[in-house]
Amino acid sequence: MSGSIPKIILGSITFFLVAIGLFLLFAITMEFLETSCVLCVILGIFVVYSACILPAIDRRVERSKSGDEDTGNRRYRVKKENGLKIQRRRRYWDIISYLALLTGTFVVVHLVVLLMHELSHSLLAVLLGAKQDPLDIVYGSWIGSHRDENVDYTSLFATGKGTLAATIACAGPFSNILLFIITAWILSIKAMKNHPRIFHCIFWTCIVTFSMVFEYVYTRSFQAHDDFGNITHGLGISPWWIFITGTILGIIALYYIITQLLPTYLAIVIPNNRLLQYTAVSFFSFIIFLFYIGLRITNYPDVPEWWCGVSGIAALFIVPFLASPARGWVKRRMKADFWERNL
Repeated sequence: MSGSIPKIILGSITFFLVAIGLFLLFAITMEFLETSCVLCVILGIFVVYSACILPAIDRRVERSKSGDEDTGNRRYRVKKENGLKIQRRRRYWDIISYLALLTGTFVVVHLVVLLMHELSHSLLAVLLGAKQDPLDIVYGSWIGSHRDENVDYTSLFATGKGTLAATIACAGPFSNILLFIITAWILSIKAMKNHPRIFHCIFWTCIVTFSMVFEYVYTRSFQAHDDFGNITHGLGISPWWIFITGTILGIIALYYIITQLLPTYLAIVIPNNRLLQYTAVSFFSFIIFLFYIGLRITNYPDVPEWWCGVSGIAALFIVPFLASPARGWVKRRMKADFWERNL
């Protein structure tokens, strides 16, 4: 009886955390519904695509190539785990609990990284004498919307301190870029592959901080205000320099994430469960291409690059297909990382 008490406590804590994660997922969905019915419909279509259509396509393709499939790749099949058939009820619970974990991780990391972004602006403003209190920022809503560094850029421009304003505006994106480089480097360390939980947290930190700065460059370079508007105004440069340079570098970084970090995450954190791998890839695509980039189509004409949001919605469906755990190149990468971890 005494041995069952810790299991009951652990089960209760797990159920509580899953409930919190599902509530956050529901809240994000409601946020989309309040923002745009069109985006909510797109989200619904994407869920059906990720849960039914894409796996069905992959199963059909794999069935046609089953004669060429080696033993090492069979370990990634959907319905087997260590040679045993996964019970349907267990699979559903695994998906629900993992999706709740992803949502909870994302919300926490999103808020922390966003706070770091705004505090970077505020701290540099204090160091340069543009404000007094580094903690005096606008904290915004529970999801971080309308959060602001609370720096009076208008006064800085009015007093001829455009370069100072641009320098302060650079602090936030620079902190994101620096955090992305650090987290991507940590994920490349071989020893990190032996710690799945830590790898999970650092991976999603890397994804969130990349998404924030890439979304800024890709969809907001031409705004007259906000970070890049203050940078271009303060330095007197064309926003095309930021847009073209930042987009090229961002696409290179995105290619690295998809081809290197994402398969490694699947192999290290959820190596034997194809359903959870589909969930991770779909959530990854949702975060970057709908939550950050696609969402910007609702801000037109304030965000004039509405077509960037449309391209993000297209990528929302394309990337999960190209980076599906059923793709040969993804399976080879996962297999290499899995065996490297177990050496």
